[in-house]
Amino acid sequence: MIGILFATEMEAKPFLDRGAPDGTVTVISGMGLDVARAATEKLIQEHGCSLVINAGVCGALNDSLERGSVHRVASVVSEDLNVIPLQDDGLRLVSVENPVFQPDRKEPLLAHADLVDMEGYAVAEVCKAQGVRCRMIKGVTDFGDDNGKADIRTHIDVVSESVAEVVRSAVDEASSFVLHQRNRLAGTTKLEASSTLKKLHSFTKVEHTIFSLPLLFAGAWLGAGGMPSVRVLLLIALVGLGARTFGMAMNRILDRKIDARNPRTKNRELPSGKLSLGQGIAVALVGVVFYFAGCALLGSTVIKLSLVPLIPLSLYSLLKRFTPLCHYGIGFCLALAPLGAFVAVTNGLHFSPEVGLLALFTFCWISGFDIIYALLDIDFDRADGVRSIPAALGPRGAQITAAITHAVALAALVMLWSRGDGAAALAALVISAAAFVAAYVQRIPVQLRFFPISAIAGIAGALVVLLGG
Repeated sequence: MIGILFATEMEAKPFLDRGAPDGTVTVISGMGLDVARAATEKLIQEHGCSLVINAGVCGALNDSLERGSVHRVASVVSEDLNVIPLQDDGLRLVSVENPVFQPDRKEPLLAHADLVDMEGYAVAEVCKAQGVRCRMIKGVTDFGDDNGKADIRTHIDVVSESVAEVVRSAVDEASSFVLHQRNRLAGTTKLEASSTLKKLHSFTKVEHTIFSLPLLFAGAWLGAGGMPSVRVLLLIALVGLGARTFGMAMNRILDRKIDARNPRTKNRELPSGKLSLGQGIAVALVGVVFYFAGCALLGSTVIKLSLVPLIPLSLYSLLKRFTPLCHYGIGFCLALAPLGAFVAVTNGLHFSPEVGLLALFTFCWISGFDIIYALLDIDFDRADGVRSIPAALGPRGAQITAAITHAVALAALVMLWSRGDGAAALAALVISAAAFVAAYVQRIPVQLRFFPISAIAGIAGALVVLLGG
């Protein structure tokens, strides 16, 4: 049984709203060390929990941390400087009796920790005494300053959503470990297969195909001058799924050593050993098979040109070794999607101005969001020598660059809209523009700005074409 402890209902609500995973029990302790200690004892003694996850929001003592970021805790320290280690990677957390909202209290604590809360040390202390594993997942709402109380009220809902996502991932990891152990004892493979499927799903993130499918369909729509046949659309979707699976697998394979050094990505499937390199290569080969099968069925022109998209898909992740403009590599890969769909329908290379504008929108849309996403790794990239625009220009310069890139995307989208008609297309344009604006709202965590906000901007952009014909 896995015990999950939150201090308040507001912190727990996003996690509970998604439905508690099997094999877990969640308690809300209230704020403070004493109540957290009692709640942890209850999880262990009454519910028989072998793992306790203390989750929720916290303050950042280190001003270089980003509001909305979610961190795993490596060690937790009390105010009298007793330290309890939890795991090898993560940040340091100090637990205090009273909230920290004054600079004179914050400064001495910063020497010993990066984060501050009011429950963590008590939870870790009980777990250590009972011989129970303990993990902590904390999301930053404030910086322990004069604005701290207001910041907590403003950001707790959004940050708690991000914490809930990471907690569910941690529960899945712990559950997979338990299932694997049971599998070995029982001598069966059914549970192991289920666990492997979860890992493969996490490795490929098939649901992110939502980035490209609407743009593929929009390119096909422009090529056909309206609705293509269902057969062609299904084959285009198969090609898109295969290409994305191949590209994602190659990215993870080529970046596995960098990912292993990055605290944010070291738990990914290849660097953590959850999947072997051979399994990663097998996923890439499956993607290639789907891709070529769809291309062959779409006709001779498509199959002759089929190698063209695979080259950038194979190599774009290498760009970060050489140039901070690497973000535009993934933009180039995705820009080929509507162009390829156009060719699949027309069986030729005579591109219309409209599909050119759609490709330009796609290129700038995803490139700009990739720059924003790279803000999460700015410190690591600088320390490890990874090239990125945030590492080269800093957060402000990176966001200005992304904003200019997105301005070009919006300009292309407006030009596309002007070539069509209809109120529905205008509504899609407005939604896409609003999503682009939301990408620069600092109180929204970077993870949410990259997904789903970027997906909303892209899907709405494709709908400008699909609804404006």
